[in-house]
Amino acid sequence: MKKKIWKLALAAALAMPAMVMPVDAEVIVKRPFTGVSKNSPYVEIVHEMRGQQIISGYENGEFRPAEVISRKLAAALVNRAVKLPVTKPFVSFKDISAENAFFNDVKKLQQAGIFEPDVKGNLYPNQPITRAEMAKVLTIAFDLKVKVELDFMDVPKDHPASNYIRALYSNGITTGDFGFYNPDKSVTRVHYSVFLHRLIHMNDPFDPAERIRGQFARVSDQQLGEPDQVTLAMLGMLSQKITHDPSDYLITDITNNGYTDASMYWAGHSFGQLAKENIRYLKRLAEKGSEQEVILHRWLKEDFSKSKMNFSL
Repeated sequence: MKKKIWKLALAAALAMPAMVMPVDAEVIVKRPFTGVSKNSPYVEIVHEMRGQQIISGYENGEFRPAEVISRKLAAALVNRAVKLPVTKPFVSFKDISAENAFFNDVKKLQQAGIFEPDVKGNLYPNQPITRAEMAKVLTIAFDLKVKVELDFMDVPKDHPASNYIRALYSNGITTGDFGFYNPDKSVTRVHYSVFLHRLIHMNDPFDPAERIRGQFARVSDQQLGEPDQVTLAMLGMLSQKITHDPSDYLITDITNNGYTDASMYWAGHSFGQLAKENIRYLKRLAEKGSEQEVILHRWLKEDFSKSKMNFSL
């Protein structure tokens, strides 16, 4: 199904993220980690998590954001971030003793039904945690529910972590990588911190006076302060949304005559879910009473039906 919408000649508007440009102001952090650039999109998140004593870095002041995170450290961070319920009797692991500094963290996750001994009774605490394993850890720890049954292209329904990944996805905790989740890929320290941060703040009330973190965190009001700019940003964001309703359309390309072609795809196409923080940011900048504001309000309520936008620039 194809329908021409939006008279628009700027193919660049389809890039993701849309209209994202750095601002001149730099983030000021006391005692910043070594190896985390002050221009990094994660700099505030990482240091806020340190302030909450969830992450600590290394003794020499390094954070090593690109280093993969081990299963035992992933357990420790979750145990610091949320109070875990006890749902199972304690069962020890053969490869982690009570003298290990991470023993109590691992025990808490085991009793919460997150970690289980394998057939040999092992946990493999020093091995990197995969994105599939992380999905199970975070979904159970934060009691996430699957809101919409959307699947990544590389996570079939019979994948052992399918429901956990769905829960992260449908709650906006992960957006994937152009429709792929990469379940077997190891998680880096910085990405694990970001996932935890999103979960901790997922139910925070929205204060329109504050800048929203996310892909638009470094976009100034001046850069997105006009309705046309908001429209362009929405156009770029719409290309992320997996659609499954007959009234939903997904923008794919620009035709030779200057119009965009929009196609409907069933859930599972190679685009990720809209991030709520981006919707909130654009809603803050949209003109009151405009069609943009109405659509963004609907998106924020997780209503993506009738997502075709027929106004022109």
